[in-house]
Amino acid sequence: METLAGLLELAFLVSFIVAIVYGVKWFKQRKDKESDQFKKSKKKFIITCVVVVCTFIFGGMAQNSADEAEEQAETAQQQKKNKSNYKDDKEEFATQYFALGHKVEQLSSKEGNEWNDAIENSDDDFDVDSTIDTIQNNHTDEIDDVYSKLSDLHDLDQKIQKNDSVDDSDKEKIHNAYLDAKHFANHATNISGSYDDFMDKHNELDQKVADHVEELQDL
Repeated sequence: METLAGLLELAFLVSFIVAIVYGVKWFKQRKDKESDQFKKSKKKFIITCVVVVCTFIFGGMAQNSADEAEEQAETAQQQKKNKSNYKDDKEEFATQYFALGHKVEQLSSKEGNEWNDAIENSDDDFDVDSTIDTIQNNHTDEIDDVYSKLSDLHDLDQKIQKNDSVDDSDKEKIHNAYLDAKHFANHATNISGSYDDFMDKHNELDQKVADHVEELQDL
């Protein structure tokens, strides 16, 4: 189609030039309107004008068709690229998700053990806020690492959400997995509440993240 459009464009240019030539001849011969040359020039001018109009119209149609075909090819190529990107992003997301979940589970477990030890080793002067501050100060490097891993996971989630080739159901599963990982990370990096509440929430979120790991492996 692109070749046809090029040929019609060339035909338009040639016929346009020829029409100008015959138009000039016809104009110069206007004083002798009964002569054969005048009539021939007029006839040829009209014919070439018709050719100019036809090649212009059909050339435009051919060019539009060529542009649409090119756009469709580019769209198909982009969709193919997006699907390939999703495969890589999905695998990377699952890998980082498992690593983050394992990291948060370990951190939260350590914090729970330290909290329990502080309660058992305390007298009547046990201070919850002071204990929480001490526990978090003991794990600042691990907390920073969790924040970093969570940020990377967020970027992958957003990349997948913006990929038009991904099914909505897959997007929802991945985003829900990210949200539960985020909640688990917040639980471990911002300790609050009582010890019993903390451990109950730990078990709940740990199970949710574990379930998401299996779900991501099935995508």
